[in-house]
Amino acid sequence: MKPISKSIVMFSGYIALGLVIIGLILCRLKKKKRERVEAPSPCKVASVDDIVDTKPSFTSTDFKTDVSKSDYSIYSTESAFVPSSLVVLTSPIISDLKFEDLLSAPAELLGRGKHGTLYRVIFENGMVLAVKRIKGWMISTDEFKHRMQRLDQAKHLNVLPALAFYCSIHEKLLVYEYQPNGSLFTLLHGKQPRRKFEWASRLKIAAKIAEALAYMHLELYVDGIPHGNLKSTNILLKNNMEPCISEYGLMVMDPQDPSSSLNGLNSMQQQTKGTSTNGFKADIYGFGVILLELLTGKLVQNDGIDLTSWVHSVVREEWTVEVFDKSIILDGASEERMLNLLQVAIKCVNQAPESRPSISQVVSMINTIKEEDDKSLVYEP
Repeated sequence: MKPISKSIVMFSGYIALGLVIIGLILCRLKKKKRERVEAPSPCKVASVDDIVDTKPSFTSTDFKTDVSKSDYSIYSTESAFVPSSLVVLTSPIISDLKFEDLLSAPAELLGRGKHGTLYRVIFENGMVLAVKRIKGWMISTDEFKHRMQRLDQAKHLNVLPALAFYCSIHEKLLVYEYQPNGSLFTLLHGKQPRRKFEWASRLKIAAKIAEALAYMHLELYVDGIPHGNLKSTNILLKNNMEPCISEYGLMVMDPQDPSSSLNGLNSMQQQTKGTSTNGFKADIYGFGVILLELLTGKLVQNDGIDLTSWVHSVVREEWTVEVFDKSIILDGASEERMLNLLQVAIKCVNQAPESRPSISQVVSMINTIKEEDDKSLVYEP
């Protein structure tokens, strides 16, 4: 081969190799660009859920989350929302609200629990709503709609009603009026400096919750709809600090779920598996735990110690006065009436569901204690 031909071949080879390298570089850049386009937007719930470090079981405003207050959309690329209408219940507050408006409005992620996500949604007109998004509830659309209609009919001043709902096979949305004062859990156990929570206020809250629960049990017993997950995080506080039971009848917790022990209700749930009647008895247990929180000021679970077990052990050792929250003792609360309320709580958390009192009996016992307490305030010098 002549030297000139040899040079041409070598030069052509270099050009071909260069073109291959350039082609590989362009393909790689194109792939990276496509990955950036397909990546979930930081304004979507899906991407937020991937980074939220939460503890399960907290609902309402007490979800545990490390996400800073930012704007998100309820809609996500993972959601199974299909074109549908929002079912507005008997509420003039949101009579003109459209489903599309709800999805597109800026929403603050309050947190994520085991069965759903909670948002605070702010509209252009200043209206603020709380929206709970539930996934994985195996209930038919017709059954869910019937349940929501029955809950709407059973109204009580101290039970937070749903204003509207959306239902599909895979996901459900529930819309509530936002309660800015947090929950009973926050009032008792919050990290912020605790406001004064005297004995009379605790007793009043206990009486209000019991009366509201009794009303709901009476109205919904035939339908077999108990609360299903009664705990202090689901007792919200209105502007006037009136207690309000939230999330009534949404999802009965799975008694086989090991994580349910986080709520201090594991032993109770194992015994109340099955009938709706036992679901109502489970509510009695949950209310008993709330009473113990009010009396002791302690968490339901603290460093592996269960509150109900701890109370039983202290009472057995006849150190009962050690049970009570020091702040209400210093406030001058009657030890006799605190003991009486403790007895009510202990009856409610009886391990045998059939041995627990009915909610009407609980209301009667608490009202008797409250009447005695009110009389003592009247006759105090």
